[in-house]
Amino acid sequence: MEDWVKVYSTDKKYKVNLLKGVLAENDIESSDINKKDSSFLIGSIEIYVHQDDAEKARELIENHKEL
Repeated sequence: MEDWVKVYSTDKKYKVNLLKGVLAENDIESSDINKKDSSFLIGSIEIYVHQDDAEKARELIENHKEL
């Protein structure tokens, strides 16, 4: 994932899915990496976007924090 940057991190999968939908609606390709431990359910899920879209993605995420 060269040239991709992390724009969001949470422990809630539903938030990742909702935010990835918002990004897709705005023509921003995203990918998530699940770093949660499957046994203990600790850790986070991170959303990555291409570095050229990072600023716009962060703005969209900030505007949708209530999700």
